[in-house]
Amino acid sequence: MDNDYGHSFARPCPPAADCVPKGYWIISVRVLDKMRYDQYLDVAIDAIDRAGGDMIIRSDTGTIGAGSPKPRIVVVEFASLAAATDAFKSLAQQAAMLMYDQVADYDLLVVEGLGCRQ
Repeated sequence: MDNDYGHSFARPCPPAADCVPKGYWIISVRVLDKMRYDQYLDVAIDAIDRAGGDMIIRSDTGTIGAGSPKPRIVVVEFASLAAATDAFKSLAQQAAMLMYDQVADYDLLVVEGLGCRQ
């Protein structure tokens, strides 16, 4: 697959009927209240586990290459975009998000990946 810059940067899914691209949450976070954030994490991680998600990145030690993302980056992987979307809309996740007020400032994207599970 060629991008707008003229070089290949990703391989599309193989042409198979059972190929389903994975879904991801990409979150950037600025923690405002560490103690309450840790309490939120217990609830949020439980909601992610219940939805079948895997937290594959949770770090505040990255180097900013461009722009101004919040200091902590979190990436959660799901079996599909539908699973990632359903997990975000789940009651468990919505309850966890209610705990966020004045605990952290964040941006959350639900996106489809390029890789496939067979």
